[in-house]
Amino acid sequence: MQQINKPDQLPDACSQAKKLRFFTFLQRVLIGTLASTLLNLFILFPSPSFAEVVLGVVRSSENSPDWVKITTRLWESGIAYKPINLEEIKSTADLTGVNVLFLPNIETLTPAQIKVLEAWASQGGRLIASGPVGRSSPALVRQSLRSLLGAYWAFPLTQLATPQPRSRCRDLACTTSSSWMPPEQKNASVQGGVLIPADANSQTIATWKDSSGSSAAIATDRATYLGWRWGSDGSANLDKAWLQASIARWGGTIASGPVAPPTAAATPLPNPPSRVTRNTPSSPRSTPLSRVSPSGSLPDSVPATFTDPSDQSAPPGLDVQPNSNKPIVSIEAYLMRQELTNLLGRFESALTASNSANTAINLNVASSPQLVAAEQGGGGPAASRPPVLQAIRGRAIAQARQVLQTFDQLLQEKNYAEARSQWVEARQLLWENYPKEGQRVGAEIRAVWLDRGTIVAARSEQGLAAVFDRLAAAGINTVFFETLNAGYTIYPSQVAPQQNPLTVGWDPLASAVKLAHERGIELHAWVWVFATGNKRHNTLIGQPSSYPGPVLSAHPQWANIDNKGRTQNPNDGKFYLDPANPEARNYLLRIVSEIANNYKVDGVQLDYIRYPFQDDNANFTYGYGIAGRQQFKQLTGADPVNISPRNGSLWRQWVEFKTNQINSFVAEVSQLLRQNYPRTILSVAVFPHPESQRIYKIQQNWEVWARQGIVDLIVPMTYALDTNRLQRITEPLVNEQILGSALISPAVKLLTLPEVVAIDQIQALRDLPTGGYAIFAVESISSGMQGFFNRTQGTPVRSTSAAEPIPYRQPFAAAASRYTALKQEWSFLLANNQLRVSESELKVLQSRADELAQALSKLAANPSRESLATAKRLLGSFQSQFQSSMRLHSAENSYQVQTWQNRLESLDMLLRYGERMELNRR
Repeated sequence: MQQINKPDQLPDACSQAKKLRFFTFLQRVLIGTLASTLLNLFILFPSPSFAEVVLGVVRSSENSPDWVKITTRLWESGIAYKPINLEEIKSTADLTGVNVLFLPNIETLTPAQIKVLEAWASQGGRLIASGPVGRSSPALVRQSLRSLLGAYWAFPLTQLATPQPRSRCRDLACTTSSSWMPPEQKNASVQGGVLIPADANSQTIATWKDSSGSSAAIATDRATYLGWRWGSDGSANLDKAWLQASIARWGGTIASGPVAPPTAAATPLPNPPSRVTRNTPSSPRSTPLSRVSPSGSLPDSVPATFTDPSDQSAPPGLDVQPNSNKPIVSIEAYLMRQELTNLLGRFESALTASNSANTAINLNVASSPQLVAAEQGGGGPAASRPPVLQAIRGRAIAQARQVLQTFDQLLQEKNYAEARSQWVEARQLLWENYPKEGQRVGAEIRAVWLDRGTIVAARSEQGLAAVFDRLAAAGINTVFFETLNAGYTIYPSQVAPQQNPLTVGWDPLASAVKLAHERGIELHAWVWVFATGNKRHNTLIGQPSSYPGPVLSAHPQWANIDNKGRTQNPNDGKFYLDPANPEARNYLLRIVSEIANNYKVDGVQLDYIRYPFQDDNANFTYGYGIAGRQQFKQLTGADPVNISPRNGSLWRQWVEFKTNQINSFVAEVSQLLRQNYPRTILSVAVFPHPESQRIYKIQQNWEVWARQGIVDLIVPMTYALDTNRLQRITEPLVNEQILGSALISPAVKLLTLPEVVAIDQIQALRDLPTGGYAIFAVESISSGMQGFFNRTQGTPVRSTSAAEPIPYRQPFAAAASRYTALKQEWSFLLANNQLRVSESELKVLQSRADELAQALSKLAANPSRESLATAKRLLGSFQSQFQSSMRLHSAENSYQVQTWQNRLESLDMLLRYGERMELNRR
């Protein structure tokens, strides 16, 4: 067994013996203090337990100033450890004997080092990290760290804060289990930063107190990430408790041996990590709207050290020091330029939409006050740009444009401090003056989830009426009303075993349908499909945490079981139905039929339409219910409990079998509704992860449902803390090959977002070819967001006339409305000297624009296959000509032109959907 070194230098033998006795006493005290918490721990994620935990603690030049503090806290915690110099990590052999590795506050790792860590983790090693790990590493290293740790450091907090173990969970895919975590230490604080989950399996286990839910600690099956600089400052007790718990979650005992306190003297520090420098081609001056690769990948040649501003939440979460003259390498310049370009683009999109709402459509050449005569070599004066409205916004736009023009020159002059300073100032000016007023016209889905907690808090129809009054004033046209949750219906049911105990005595669904329809809002029943019992809900109604809910209590044979024989998911605390069980499926179909038959709901939304999250690499899989096993054995002759990924094609067949259970059930719900309730819209709340990843992790292949036309609306949960990530997640989802004849309405999660970022994210979704947006959830709509919605899209309370058609209800009319809004924007910009087109191109644009407008209006008024064919032909022709017509304007307004092209693509989406809904169903 390798010798495990405890302190960096040991005192004499006598002193060492005294310290050993003291350590033994201290360890007993600590164990006694934490016994109520740590002795009853169970593992949140399925992971191998270790007979003995051997902790390696990585030391580098970056944590050297705090090394004595770090080792002192390790000693005070009673944790034996093996110090490992980062520079000496060359292969997995250098980590032999270590099964848990701690990376305290290490910002720079090399590609070679991350490869070693990945190989070591694949062999069963587990990681604990703290602080801004990898922040100064190459982009590809940071990406690998995100996969290893399941999260990344977004930005530092401005003052000390307290990590609060999570006791409530609002995410549709998160856990509520906190049994292995230490209790909250109310008066303890540390210097922290906000972490962002990077994977569907990443679970926020602690949030920053009084921060609206920002992540302070995140756990996965193989890592725990603590979002503060462990050991460097703040509360020592808090540091010790969290590290103790993080180690204890993997079981076993901590390696023992003589321990002495650290001394001020330390072992020689390794040389600082070498900086890898590479030559990279210059980036383009501007990047059109999110037309990077779907994964958000960066150029192949990546320099070693930079901060990626596009990874940061904003504002104020940008960790850029304006006065630093540290070199800005090419990839950092690329990202900074992209960030500012896209923010400026969204700012101008919002401002143009706001200003053009009441503009009369006029693309007449003769009436235009200014034309750019390209044929005559004029090229147009630079003065044809904004300001648009207020002088301050004009200055903000002008300053951002100026920074984008001079940025490269400052870099060439190596004036990095000035480049950073100008960039930060321009960006901040845009955020501070972001357009938050002015009507937004053009038909779109404006949806919100109305959660069970809000329904219960309303207590009566009168209380619920106040909620719908606010939604009507905000211009919301679609409500996903939580109707089946944790195995309970929100209404008195003749099919379900029990109504939600918290709503007994009234019928919230009947009230909601009535209230919504009185206000011109569509009401869709939001149904949890295969997730049934819920540990958090058990707490609310006074049931034991292990209670499986009323459905599985009555029918335990319907349960979905994991490969360890468990029915309660150890990660999220929920119970699930087996999608292969015909009786469970029939029960769910009867619930859907009861809702559609007894209530005049406008739609049904399927949520939890999947298997639980799984990780076959960690030997954690689902699907082993009685029915699932029997059917797969009849199909293949193999019992799925006896196969694993090592079985190759048979394992793939097992995954395909489970995926088909979900696909076929969605098809059955679709058939039920279309045969009996043909005007009922079928939507699905789904995950936006790559298709292949989703199939293996949760067996959810919603692209098939969309392409087969069995669902009407896809609502991907594109939750992100920064708009750049939201765009990167969403853009791959919005193309015809994926959507087929379905609409898509991506989602924004308000809970953790500053208001201006939420507004910016909604604008980003409007700039992409979507059908609209969805908001999670009603309870998170602040007074500021309510005011924004009221000003920009609201209708008078109790108004029964919708201002615009809803795309999934009247797709052809919605297409005509959206196109009218586009023409209003062009007319406004033309009238205000801000549309750079030549006279000849403007004539062509006007002619074709009018022709297309007439075709869309005719189609909306009298849908027919002939009018649809004409509209499709003219739209295709207009799209082909549009890029050429806008070539001058695109030279300096590429984001704006790309946004218009996206909105033209959304018209094509509406026509495809309308063909199926309004023509094929006749």
